[in-house]
Amino acid sequence: MALYPQTTTNLALWPEPIEVGYQLLGGGDGSALAPKLTHLGIADLLFMSSIMLAPRDRRPWGIATWLADVFDISRPTLYSLPKRVMERLLAAPPVALPDQQVKAVHQIEVNATRLQRTILTAAFPGKMALRPLQELLAEAFDESRSIGWMSELLTEAGQKAGQVLKQIDFSAAGPVLVLRDETFFQDRPVLLMVDPLSSTILSAVVAPDRQADTWGLLLLMAQEQGVKIAGLVEDMARMYPKSLREAGLDDLEKSVQKDLWHLERDGGQLGRDLERAAFQATKRVLTLEARLRKAWCDDLFFNEYIPAVAAEEKRYAQHDEFVTCLSHLFDALEIVDLPSGAIRDHSTNAWLLEEALCAMSNIDEARVQQWVKTLRRHQAQLLTWMTWLTSALAGFQTQLAQVLEHPSTQIQFIQLVAKQWRLRQALVNGQRHWQPAADRTAAMLQCVTAGSPALAALAQRLADILDAACRTSSLVECINGMLKQFLHNRRSFASADAMQTYLNLFTLWHNMRVYQRGKRQGQSPYQRAGIQLHTDDWLELLGFADA
Repeated sequence: MALYPQTTTNLALWPEPIEVGYQLLGGGDGSALAPKLTHLGIADLLFMSSIMLAPRDRRPWGIATWLADVFDISRPTLYSLPKRVMERLLAAPPVALPDQQVKAVHQIEVNATRLQRTILTAAFPGKMALRPLQELLAEAFDESRSIGWMSELLTEAGQKAGQVLKQIDFSAAGPVLVLRDETFFQDRPVLLMVDPLSSTILSAVVAPDRQADTWGLLLLMAQEQGVKIAGLVEDMARMYPKSLREAGLDDLEKSVQKDLWHLERDGGQLGRDLERAAFQATKRVLTLEARLRKAWCDDLFFNEYIPAVAAEEKRYAQHDEFVTCLSHLFDALEIVDLPSGAIRDHSTNAWLLEEALCAMSNIDEARVQQWVKTLRRHQAQLLTWMTWLTSALAGFQTQLAQVLEHPSTQIQFIQLVAKQWRLRQALVNGQRHWQPAADRTAAMLQCVTAGSPALAALAQRLADILDAACRTSSLVECINGMLKQFLHNRRSFASADAMQTYLNLFTLWHNMRVYQRGKRQGQSPYQRAGIQLHTDDWLELLGFADA
């Protein structure tokens, strides 16, 4: 048996199993396990892979360098080799289908219903336009359909979807907080109302405008379908308050929460604008200093340079003061105090919000003053979510007292669950530096609830209550963004009615699609809202039952 030819002198002494295995290698031609490494045989590849698969702390020091030198491969190739070898070794050979199964595959009937379901599925969720859909039908079924035929199918299905949506009874969902917002396509406003807990689209209408009377009419139509409006979450558009009065829903004005995401976004943008203005002031000072170094001029120094330096100092002072106040403002909108895990109370957050606004009002900058004026106009509706949260926590604390009798123990449990929830939210928002703290808190909560199904259920209930503390209209914004992808694929609509039929299809599909991941995994929006239909197939509701 020929020994493997060494390219370098082996001065290392390895443990006996490695040395014996190496001496027994017989070389050989290339292997299918690594077809590009033609100078290595299957025994060489398995030898290297077995060593590199060993735990790092059990591999002899220097073994990777030695293997790379002896077998004439790079270290990156050596480290990736075990994975590729394992994939090829574990790859199952293709299984041949019995003749009867092969015949069954080739005998699938391409009937009218299958074509219709394929076209509608390609539209939702496929987002396919009509011309690519023609190519799909030709490739998949060897069928050809005209653009007009497919357009008529989508129109007919959209009209049926509109009839189905009008018959939905939302009373089973109970009292709901309603998110409302609008988006535009082809200069036509699309008005949306969404349930934040189930993500059900309660109403989606292509409206002639977005004025107060139009919104008021939509609120009344939603109530006629059984929507029990417990509160509204909306942005700071001026027509929203008037729409409540137009609909005779004045009692809901105290149950309106203004969207905090837009507030925080606008505040962050204003801070960046102030920072940019300060940099521009610095650039002006540096330019004047360069001119003075080149040729001194008393008029330039006293009339331009001194005012420029003063303006620079003022700009930086405005920015620093605004950023400090903004951090306190954001803190006043928090649900959970991160260091302690304590759930905030209304009086503390209201006081902090007032102090932050008072401090901002002292900043002598026009944009800051205008922004503070806007916040003052809606200040009473920035913390409405705390009223909803306080009411939900009252019932939870009653249930918790039945499991944990001592008040201090109850407080510690609530703070632990709330802190774990807050850290999870931070991770969802991409703040990865909180990962170690989140892991520690999750482990502590696991120890507390271990062996007590009642405590585990209460921990989940508290997390659900914190999730339901609706402060933003982000969900309806996400649905807006998803809807825009479908609308842009269609490019244009001949009329508002044509656009409405397409919107009906989107709404019905969205409300009946089953989430594949996330906290809503395994359920559709209708199912989470408690709305029971005779089928879970949205196409069957439209009369296109799968044969």
